[in-house]
Amino acid sequence: MRIDIDDPELSMGVDRAVVFRGDLFTGETVERSSRTGRVGAVTAYVDGLEDDPLREWFADGADRAEEQCRTGIPYGRWREWHANGRLAAEKEYGPRGLVTSIRKWSDSGELTDDRTFDA
Repeated sequence: MRIDIDDPELSMGVDRAVVFRGDLFTGETVERSSRTGRVGAVTAYVDGLEDDPLREWFADGADRAEEQCRTGIPYGRWREWHANGRLAAEKEYGPRGLVTSIRKWSDSGELTDDRTFDA
């Protein structure tokens, strides 16, 4: 099932679980630009929790971000891009959902941050 993120029957609880028509939601939410109608983000859920993947795009359709979660817990490599298409940030998540590394780049491609953490 795919529904619009602005659907009035969709809500998010304080525990960040997504509910649709009174039940924990399984499917994808879609966020569209109010100006163009173009899809700006798609997020997958299983039993109300984010569960692979989240994708976001700029208005021109270029990649903006990609992330993934398993039952609401982040994992793997998350990436964000500048509007010019260059990589802006990369985060790595360990098996318990904790950040293990962060790298950031300027919009000209210069590395501005490079940190590693114990997970």
